[in-house]
Amino acid sequence: MSQDAWLDFRSNIPHPIFRVELDQAAYNHGFRKANGIADGWLWFKSDEGVPGEVALASGINPDGSPWFLAVEHAGVAAKLGAELADAAVNPPAHFKGAFAFVTQAELRSALSRAFHLARSLPTFPLAQYEAEVAGLGNTEVERIVKERVGQGYFRRALLDFWAGRCPVTGISDEPLLRASHIVPWAHCHTDEQRLDVFNGLLLAAHWDAAFDRGLVSFDDDGRALLKPDLSAAARELLAPDHAPLVPLEDSHRRSLMWHRSHFGFEA
Repeated sequence: MSQDAWLDFRSNIPHPIFRVELDQAAYNHGFRKANGIADGWLWFKSDEGVPGEVALASGINPDGSPWFLAVEHAGVAAKLGAELADAAVNPPAHFKGAFAFVTQAELRSALSRAFHLARSLPTFPLAQYEAEVAGLGNTEVERIVKERVGQGYFRRALLDFWAGRCPVTGISDEPLLRASHIVPWAHCHTDEQRLDVFNGLLLAAHWDAAFDRGLVSFDDDGRALLKPDLSAAARELLAPDHAPLVPLEDSHRRSLMWHRSHFGFEA
């Protein structure tokens, strides 16, 4: 899709059939509140309070293609831009990113990803957590409750961000996945850091156990690092030489710098 593909769509109200299809696509993928129409774009937002609006449009072809998605959330736009680089087009005014797709299926997949990213990125998990624990104090029991609540929101955020898949092993069986803090809960200075999706990795259980105990870490390129005293059996199970590079953001790298230093990995 050319960078100027969005210029070709009709800057008027989409055909009623295509408008229904766009309405359904938005509703089925988390953006359930219609928020008006302007210049051919249908605007939608989440009914769960997830931040950032999206806008959808149809193209000039008889089948409605190409199909367009524009996102307002800067973090979502950046992440989608990396994941869907071939679909990226120059965004119109007021948007942080825009994408064009040949099929509705591609549009729906991108919409779903946009919703899950918006639900995981700062500061939505933190806002949910703060609302739920607002009435709690600071007794030992209340601190335990706060941590349990926070861990639940953190886990959901990581499942959303990593699309329900361990980036090291590819395992997507949810019962086998763990929400791994990079800087542990007890070492975080603020709730913002504790609930920050960039302070976590979604790891398969055996990788989580090793990571939590500082037996493995990751360098700034996302390459797995193992302590030299791990047994041959452990190294074979973890198979770091066959693990793909974990796609990291700069915020991940800052947290991983702490993890490597804390657990004594060589610079």
